[in-house]
Amino acid sequence: MEKFSQRKMPDNEERIKWFREAKFGMFIHWGVYAQLAGSWQGREIPGIGEQIMRFAKISVSDYKKIPALFNPVKFDADKWAGIAKEAGMRYIVITAKHHDGFAMFHSGCSPYNIVDATPFKRDPMKELAQACQKHGLKLCFYYSHKQDWEDPDGYTNQEHWDQSMPRIADQVFERYMDRKAIPQVTELLTGYGPIGLIWYDTPGDLSDYNAMRFANLVHAIQPDCIVSARVSNNPKIGDYIGYGDNLVPVQANTAPWETCATMNDTWGFKAQDHNWKTPDRLIRLLSSIVSKGGNYLLNVGPDCLGEIPQQSAERLRIIGKWLEKNGDAIYTVKGCLMRQTPEWGAVTGREGKLYIHIHEWKSGAFIFSGLANKVTAARLLATGAALDFSQVKSNETGLDILTIDLPAQAPDSSVSIIELDIAGAPVINEIPNDSAGPVILPGFSAYIKGGPQAPLLKIGSTGIPENWRSTDDYMGWETAITKAGVFDADLYTFTERHPDRTPDHWEGGHRLCLQAADNRLEFSVTEGERSYPRDNYQWQLIHTPIGKINFIKSGIYRIELKALKLNFEKGLGPKVHTIVLRPV
Repeated sequence: MEKFSQRKMPDNEERIKWFREAKFGMFIHWGVYAQLAGSWQGREIPGIGEQIMRFAKISVSDYKKIPALFNPVKFDADKWAGIAKEAGMRYIVITAKHHDGFAMFHSGCSPYNIVDATPFKRDPMKELAQACQKHGLKLCFYYSHKQDWEDPDGYTNQEHWDQSMPRIADQVFERYMDRKAIPQVTELLTGYGPIGLIWYDTPGDLSDYNAMRFANLVHAIQPDCIVSARVSNNPKIGDYIGYGDNLVPVQANTAPWETCATMNDTWGFKAQDHNWKTPDRLIRLLSSIVSKGGNYLLNVGPDCLGEIPQQSAERLRIIGKWLEKNGDAIYTVKGCLMRQTPEWGAVTGREGKLYIHIHEWKSGAFIFSGLANKVTAARLLATGAALDFSQVKSNETGLDILTIDLPAQAPDSSVSIIELDIAGAPVINEIPNDSAGPVILPGFSAYIKGGPQAPLLKIGSTGIPENWRSTDDYMGWETAITKAGVFDADLYTFTERHPDRTPDHWEGGHRLCLQAADNRLEFSVTEGERSYPRDNYQWQLIHTPIGKINFIKSGIYRIELKALKLNFEKGLGPKVHTIVLRPV
């Protein structure tokens, strides 16, 4: 298997150890914005709930009247921590201060806080610290270090709501840092016991110097506390990689990383948002993220009374029930055994064990290719029921083929896990092949070649091919064909972003050519059926049929995708997710 890693994190393996092992955490977005619940002056405000001040263009003076109404009398820190524990989560990250500048803890640096400015008069962070200690959870704090819409020296939108971050002079921003931000982070690190993580957010154009001040403050006061990726846009300053909201990379990454995600469409409480993800979808995302080496930070948005919405709590309990039976395949394992999550699910493992996560159950013969280890036993993890299996090696391709006989009934509706006892640490040869049906050729695993100069085409940080601007550049793969015959070839390209945010942000009209064996198929990239990748909802996939390829004998083949003409009316170019070859 090819070794791969986008980035090795520097000098932080000791303090990052707990984070790598935790896998699953609870994000809590809670503030005075919950009092508005997504509406202002009798009208529903589009956008995420915690940023209603921005989206409704509420003045600072009007927004500062809201804390007087905020009295979360049903807040119960022990209940919150108990829900997280029951869900199988290992850490909690809560918004100590969001972009609105309001502190959800008792701060001596500013009276704009929950103890001094609300009738509640309690410090919920103190109570949550005690509850987390009781339930064995790591307490972590979110702190908006760059944006502060209340402070006159913070990056604020109070006079510029059409801009997300108006530029202010560094020396003005540093007045805010020295007067409010640095002292408040110091309060969080000194007044609430051991903290696992300071989750900074939205660095914008924060200088490396000021980002390092925020990071070094944490490490100086609590050396074992880690710093979020969003402390800076410089990837060398944070302790781990943080992908965008609800964004799951298309390929695995051996460096520590995290995806923060919502259960519906908002982070802070919004009464009108009922677009809840199903428990099955949430469990499949957890399975996929862990298999790619990441952590899943799943959000809840408590209401103005301090209660976690029933829909969130119900989903978390279902995830917890699943983890009670299948946790061995999540917590004590290594991901990144495969760069690509298979079409049918995901894979995790450790010394002596391999866990096959099946997201779409089909009874009968299940084929897993490339496992070099000898298998000594196979069973359903949830029930312990033994499964019949066989292992063979293909003479034509040298590929190891494991076949497992699956029963008609899946043990779980979301993800069913097969536990294999194997000899040694898992070793998987990941060459694409047709042993289990279609051949999947992911864009991120392609080799890239250019003309006389280095290729402009590259694989981006999330695994998406980017910047295909030259017809001299092309992509290629090696694949193993175990059964000669005719295959239907299809291309799937990414949209630029989530279509709800940037509608129709995709560009076709390219003229491409697929070459394999003696086959040469020229085709135009046209828009066909749209769909979402199984474990990612940031982009849609656009289907373009290519044609039929005939492999006259089994063996190892090279497949290349070249550009004859590239269309740049929108300036986007083709972004290849996969080429799929399906046996006819």
